[in-house]
Amino acid sequence: MRRDLWSALLVASSIPCAWALPPSPGPQAELYLSGSTAQDEALGNLMRLVPAIPGAPNLCRLHTLDVYRGTINGVEKRVYYCLTDHNVPGLPAGLRLAIHKSSGGSGEGVTPVSAGTPIAFIDLAHLSIAASCRAGHPVRGSIEFSPFIEHTECNGGGKLAVPRAGLADVNPELVGGITHPLTVRAQTQIVWGLAVSKNFRNALQAIQGLVRNTIPHDDPSRDTEDAMPMLSRAQIAGIFAGTVRSWDQFFDSRGTPLTRSTLLAPGPPADPDAAGASPGAYMPSPATGGTVYICRRIAASGTQAAFETHYLRARCEANVPQFVLPNDGSNIRTGGDVGTLVRVPHPRGNVFAGVGTGDVRQCLDAHNHFNRWAVGLLSTENVGNNGDREFRYIKVDGAAPTLLNAAFGRWSHVTEQSMQWRSSFDPQLKTTEEGRVLAFVADHMGLPRVIAALNTGFIHPWGQGGYLAPPSSGFPAPKPPITAESLASDPVGGLTLSLGRLNNCAEPVLVSSAQQ
Repeated sequence: MRRDLWSALLVASSIPCAWALPPSPGPQAELYLSGSTAQDEALGNLMRLVPAIPGAPNLCRLHTLDVYRGTINGVEKRVYYCLTDHNVPGLPAGLRLAIHKSSGGSGEGVTPVSAGTPIAFIDLAHLSIAASCRAGHPVRGSIEFSPFIEHTECNGGGKLAVPRAGLADVNPELVGGITHPLTVRAQTQIVWGLAVSKNFRNALQAIQGLVRNTIPHDDPSRDTEDAMPMLSRAQIAGIFAGTVRSWDQFFDSRGTPLTRSTLLAPGPPADPDAAGASPGAYMPSPATGGTVYICRRIAASGTQAAFETHYLRARCEANVPQFVLPNDGSNIRTGGDVGTLVRVPHPRGNVFAGVGTGDVRQCLDAHNHFNRWAVGLLSTENVGNNGDREFRYIKVDGAAPTLLNAAFGRWSHVTEQSMQWRSSFDPQLKTTEEGRVLAFVADHMGLPRVIAALNTGFIHPWGQGGYLAPPSSGFPAPKPPITAESLASDPVGGLTLSLGRLNNCAEPVLVSSAQQ
């Protein structure tokens, strides 16, 4: 694109959003989507693309986008409302379009779609009386992404509608009931990590000879890729299957059980959270420290399915170990409250199940607060800190969960996300306005440009996490030599789980060249 056009768009994106559409007049075309929260930002990026980006056609006309956000019965909802541009084949420009999204997890992206079961969405015709919902506030744009008006607290009873299509972190068979045939389209690849409480990460660093225990807990040298400690895939499988229940089933290089290793300081400093507090690696709480604590997700979660399939082959094969069930008062289907079940001195059990990703982050943070060692299920789009997210990632079998390692196959815990709709709707993808919009979203949500912008929020001290476009997307991978920098601007991976059909139970297969 010419520099003068880029400059004009950048200037336009800084203008206050006086062009926003109100909830009335109502939309002329609507699309209802449900499911995975992990794909919300990719959908949002697609809706915000500015015109004239090579290889990334925009759906919404510049300066016409409103985004409505709220919760209904505890589930996050949003609506993208704009005037269409001219890039959807067969769809007129200037059409008032609303794309609704319910973010109830991957299972919600499968069962209601297949069964035709209505769920609640934001009702634009009867919005919350909250001023922040009706008026909204402007959000600035960038070179590639349009400004918009954001409306928050659009809560209430909503309206019932059957989702036309759903989104899941894995193929739909792994997270939902399928009663009618579905057309399944692979979307982006998500790179998962192995998250642990920060105190356990620090302890492993000292035990494995990577960082001395005297180094402060928040020293930046602890957060580099070279300083990342590791567990083996078999060890993690034992933790998740429940055959490893105590950290003292592992030993240090001197043959001492982990929690009693003399490579650790005998106890924490007076204020473990204080900046520069030393020692930074120490033995866990004598009362609860030997127990292996696990922060998992509920059964319908795509995250849960991704970890079960990768480490245990559960949901894929018969007669394999099953993932440990919650035993602290949380529920396998409805989850539980971290504040009352985990952020206490003596939890009732060692396994907590959370409804959302935020529950897992809070669970790990709570265990860290009480000096218990814990393992959690997170993707690399989650970034830790030294405040309310005191978790860190570790290596598995010597590899860190970076995009670069995932692209080369060194880090194999990658799943391909899916979008699905009832196969009976296929003929309408080219004949109805709803179908044309759905086809456009399915074809373009995994654009490398969309993913690259999304990944800018997932930069860790040890490398880049987040998402890759799968080779099946048809976008060429970066030219060798492939580097972290080239993947940041052109995030196309070299592995696929879609040979023949999308199947996250299969081993990732390399389909493009990899560096040694």
